[in-house]
Amino acid sequence: MRVGDLSSGASKLANALKQLNIKWEIATEGWHDVRAKAFHKDNIEPLTPSVKETLDALGRLAEVLDRAIRDVSDSDGM
Repeated sequence: MRVGDLSSGASKLANALKQLNIKWEIATEGWHDVRAKAFHKDNIEPLTPSVKETLDALGRLAEVLDRAIRDVSDSDGM
């Protein structure tokens, strides 16, 4: 992983959310009572928007870091 590379971590985070949703679907095949619904509402649902916001922020930060790296490397040649 190169300096300033955020894509690896972002990919892992996106994959973890995907895997969580897959595992949750499997779990709800046998667990579908009131407690399951409450667990989903309290623990699973809040993660999706938070992870998506984090991924968006990481994307914006990656652009800034890429620009900074280019600017620094351009100024090194002077």
